[in-house]
Amino acid sequence: MRKNLFFLVIPLMVLLGVCAMAGDPLEELMESFDKDYNAIKPPSEYSSVKSDYKLGQAALGAMYTTKTIGLLYRQNQQLLEKYDEMLQKYDKVIEQNRKIIRLLSSIAKNQGKKENQEAETRD
Repeated sequence: MRKNLFFLVIPLMVLLGVCAMAGDPLEELMESFDKDYNAIKPPSEYSSVKSDYKLGQAALGAMYTTKTIGLLYRQNQQLLEKYDEMLQKYDKVIEQNRKIIRLLSSIAKNQGKKENQEAETRD
């Protein structure tokens, strides 16, 4: 039972720890999880229900895992929206650059024609 609990809680802690570095609601979720997780534990090592709390902690871990995945999903959606906005802005910049290139090309052609005409009149 302890191994199962270990394999459930440690990856959750790592996941929450990495995400909490970003300084967003995951940090609050992690603090809430720690408080709730430790509140389930009996106050004494000599409790008659020494192993009952482990199932509660495992269930709590599963619930917080689900909350964390939902939060990560929402954050991922927000990032995708921002990336889409950036892509649209980059597309606008690319189109503007193409227009600038066309204008500069036409100016260069006109300037080349003028130079050719001036050279012909001098000859």
